[in-house]
Amino acid sequence: MLGSSKWRGCWLGVLDDLPAPEAMETANMDWLLKEFPWTQGRTIITTRAAAWTDAEAMSVAFDAVDGDDKQRQCAECGQIPPALFKGTKCGKCKEVYYCCRRCQQKAWKAHKPLCRQIVADRRSVADIVGLHVGSFAEEEACSWIKCKVLQWEGDAEGILALVRHLECFPLAVALAAERACGDKTATPAMYLDALRRAGSKRAKGRGATGEYPECFPDVVKLLLDTLLQSDQAHVENAEQALRKLALLDTEAIPLDLLGADERKAVLLLQEHSLVTVDDTGCAAMHAVTQRVMRDWLISKAQRPVLVATLAAVLASKLGKFHSDKPATYFIGRRYARHAGAVAARAREWGVLPVSRLAGGVDGSALNNIEDMCQRAGHFFEFVSVQPREALRMHEVALDSSVIRFGDRHVIVAMCHSNIGNVYRSQGNFDEALVEHQKSLKIKIRALGCKHQEVATSYNNIGNVYAGQGNYQKALLQYQKSLEIYIRVLSCDSAEVAMSYMNIGHVCLFQGDHQNALHQLQKSLEIRIRLYGEDHPRVADSKYGMGQVYEDCNEMDLACELFLECQRIYSKLYGPGHIKTVMAAEAAQEASRCGKESV
Repeated sequence: MLGSSKWRGCWLGVLDDLPAPEAMETANMDWLLKEFPWTQGRTIITTRAAAWTDAEAMSVAFDAVDGDDKQRQCAECGQIPPALFKGTKCGKCKEVYYCCRRCQQKAWKAHKPLCRQIVADRRSVADIVGLHVGSFAEEEACSWIKCKVLQWEGDAEGILALVRHLECFPLAVALAAERACGDKTATPAMYLDALRRAGSKRAKGRGATGEYPECFPDVVKLLLDTLLQSDQAHVENAEQALRKLALLDTEAIPLDLLGADERKAVLLLQEHSLVTVDDTGCAAMHAVTQRVMRDWLISKAQRPVLVATLAAVLASKLGKFHSDKPATYFIGRRYARHAGAVAARAREWGVLPVSRLAGGVDGSALNNIEDMCQRAGHFFEFVSVQPREALRMHEVALDSSVIRFGDRHVIVAMCHSNIGNVYRSQGNFDEALVEHQKSLKIKIRALGCKHQEVATSYNNIGNVYAGQGNYQKALLQYQKSLEIYIRVLSCDSAEVAMSYMNIGHVCLFQGDHQNALHQLQKSLEIRIRLYGEDHPRVADSKYGMGQVYEDCNEMDLACELFLECQRIYSKLYGPGHIKTVMAAEAAQEASRCGKESV
């Protein structure tokens, strides 16, 4: 299979132990198969969910455009000339037609989010191979236990009874064997009796799920009880550490999110196979074990406290991240996905109160949740380019802010702006415009018409109009924004540089190349003075100038600028980042066009 031609030269992703497709969608994990790098290659899935091996469950409607003789309207200018068939179409999604290269270049900024979504949604069964691994076979599970628990070797009948009670669930079998080895349980029957007693003490009627068999919570509880009854040091902190770990992402969990005594207790959890710790000092916990902890071993009273505690720590850690400071990006990479997991738990559990007067976490905790979510959202939006994750974080931040301040506070307005920016990056311009207009209305009421934050809202609305191709309205909003920024800030501020760049892009799309280059050059000069040469904002201005030169058919200058952007983006974001890839593609295209014109 792997040697076949369709797999050659593609990314290969192996995703282990995924739940069924509908369960992934419910858990907001469906993005996993729609985002880079999986959309550029092939994916193998190992799973106990048979749905992944059902071709109908994975097939996606696909309307091939190759060979389609229907007349296509230019997506930019709307014309349908007789010679349209000699035009061009998007080389990535192959679904949008243009009458000429100029129209394609003008439309790219607005088309890019839609293009990525079209490519992602075109996954078919040919791209995904599902391997249904199921559970252990009885014979396999019994053999595995005999090898691990030597004192049970002669009790084949008892082992078989235990394996059947565990429903051959691999993780349950592994943890049962670990516990039996640790406390030298004499027979499988004794372990089974202990398991049933643990189950009788467990709360009933909560956490119904198809992700694990009914017996598995009893296995985890028995293992945890055994640990807590031991006389080892720091054992009293083990259960609290396990509860916190259950709220975080499954892998690369920084232990500095736990208290000092809890960190020491993690080693005990590792000895009992409840977690693992790698050489970098980060922990990992199986997703099913986490789910059992959340379903059965964390009480409703404990939930707000755990969320509040972890939110405070994550807000403090992410407080050192800034999207304009590449040296801080490692902080976002280390903590942002764990902030996302905590925010998901807060929503899942209904920890956020419905109003300031209702029960739930207190005001300080709401502040930490809001701060944590905003900073993680900015990381997902600007650095890792995961708009769906960014949107979820900003929505939780908005909920927290409305509860704290009501719906007319400036912080609430900023949350609406963040949500609007994510919608715009996804190409959802109508939703983006609604959010930014809400933000502008709140800001004008609270701060007046000439405040810096009002200028930011004008700029954001201009970005939406530009994305829609309504350049005259966009230019009006950008000019309003620039006027306020110059009045309340210095002429060398980052905000003024941003306004010049945005005006330059509008001039480019309107065909006013001289003014576009003038505005982008002013933006570049300010940003170099503020940030130095190797900064993503500097690269953004250079990329815009490269687009102007490309539109003017000065391909050598364009290629030089695109290559410089690629170098800066690669240095700060990495070679696989979308901005790095786009700059590299633009440089290659400019180089190719330059050679053809010679």
